[in-house]
Amino acid sequence: MEFINDLKIIWRFLSKYKRQVYAIFVVAIFASLIEATIPYIYGKIVDLIIADEAMSVIFGILFLWLILSFVKDLGKRYVSIKGMKVGIKCMHDFVLILNSHSLNLKLQYHKKQKSGKLSSRYIKASDALESILFEVIWFVPEVLMILFVLIFMALFIHWLLFLIVAINILIYVFITLKYSRSISSCIIETQKSYEDAFGFVYDSISNIQTVKANSKEKYENEKVSAVFKNKTQKYFKKFLLILNKVEFWQSVSLPIGFFVLFIAMAVMFKNGIMTAGQFVTVVGYLGLISAPVKNLGTRISRFRRWMGTIKHGYSLLDEETEPYNKKGAIKLKDIKGEMEFRKINFCYHETRRVLKDISFKINSGEVVALVGESGVGKSTMMDLISRYNIPTSGKIFLDGIDIQKIDLRNLREQIAIVPQEVSLFNDTLKSNIIYGRLNATNEEISEAIKAANADEFINNFPDKINQEVGERGVKLSTGQKQRVAIARAILKDPKILILDEATSALDSKSEMLVQQALKRLIAGRTTFVIAHRLSTIMHADKILVIDKGEIVEEGKHKDLIKNKKLYYKLFSLQSLGESDG
Repeated sequence: MEFINDLKIIWRFLSKYKRQVYAIFVVAIFASLIEATIPYIYGKIVDLIIADEAMSVIFGILFLWLILSFVKDLGKRYVSIKGMKVGIKCMHDFVLILNSHSLNLKLQYHKKQKSGKLSSRYIKASDALESILFEVIWFVPEVLMILFVLIFMALFIHWLLFLIVAINILIYVFITLKYSRSISSCIIETQKSYEDAFGFVYDSISNIQTVKANSKEKYENEKVSAVFKNKTQKYFKKFLLILNKVEFWQSVSLPIGFFVLFIAMAVMFKNGIMTAGQFVTVVGYLGLISAPVKNLGTRISRFRRWMGTIKHGYSLLDEETEPYNKKGAIKLKDIKGEMEFRKINFCYHETRRVLKDISFKINSGEVVALVGESGVGKSTMMDLISRYNIPTSGKIFLDGIDIQKIDLRNLREQIAIVPQEVSLFNDTLKSNIIYGRLNATNEEISEAIKAANADEFINNFPDKINQEVGERGVKLSTGQKQRVAIARAILKDPKILILDEATSALDSKSEMLVQQALKRLIAGRTTFVIAHRLSTIMHADKILVIDKGEIVEEGKHKDLIKNKKLYYKLFSLQSLGESDG
């Protein structure tokens, strides 16, 4: 049953090319049939020579053998070339399917996974699929040839010899299958340990500046080494032990079977039950199937190993994806940007309560600021707007419509986020800026850059807008990255804007330029601002003070100052700290 399920996984990718697969299979049958016929021809020629048959008949059969040999070789070549082409296409399809699925997985899944671990998982799986398909190119013709040889032996030689060879092959295959299941589980565990190791590798490389700043190169390398030492080597040793057992019993079973076969053949030949030609035919068959039978065991072991890797990668498809293209979802056109949180509660893992009875309204074009200490739930509230998280209870409305009923892509197209730590692709400035709207014109791009005050530094680069920004924007300063993010948001032209600590950690000049750009960006948009620096949100239309997941105060800056509660305390502490600085 497990083997059938394995084949179903393989067929999922092969079925797209079933015409080519059927053609390859038909040619493989004929090529294998011809190959199984050739030793029988050898035997016939020997019997004809002993019987002193006319040379014309012998030459005729030899000519037939020559033609069949050419046809067989052409068939095997066709199977090999066409099979490899199909194998490469299937591998590409597998990578695209897994990559597409990975990109559509929920954000929370990605937050729990190391990027290197995830990419390692499906890269290894796609490599295994390519290997297994190339293996099948040789595996299928070999299996067919063994079957045809057994049929020929049963029909044209002797049932006893057929029985000895068939039982020997079955024992050999049984030994392989018995141990290969354990091999498969070892491979899966080994792959998991590799993923853990490469997760650490990717993590340390992507944070190389932090590693070097703290002289922790040795520490990071030791983390990878510990995984290899404590996990990878352990499972690999177990795998080698099982593999040695398999190879030992395989090496014992075949010689014993052939020993019994030759004894039977010698007795039958001595007693006139088989001719010299039949003897030669059987010897030819043994020479023909010896390597394929040995390969059969090796290929089955490899198949199990690679299937373990493939299934581990394939299991990624079981992970829940974003609910895009949900049937009956509403697509909004003329969005105003009015939002309402109505009795929102949110828990992580049904135990840790993060938000409690959050309720408020914001009109179109208004600016609402969220303030409070770190970890009180401000960013979690914003994640609910983009549906990265789903409320445990309560509803969020956009223009009076429950956002759960809105088409997810349509919803996110109306939202732009300028985060504290801007994430940029290792590409050009232009590619990063137009990411929110790929079909933007050069004029629109130029206007967005000017509005974001990004032209001030872009024009100083040798390649201007085509300047490469490096891994995660490493070639840009924090302020420059912020302005690229603002230009991207301006070009996207959203109705809802989320600013998450967008001006933190900036020098005075950069902050001034970013603040100017933000004022242009905010104009006419419903804006949520998460800010620790309260001096930056004094002019917000509404300030929500969050404490332990609850809104404890709500109002304008001057009113909250008059109340002399938590907001007043936070503002006073910051003012005191700034004056001391």
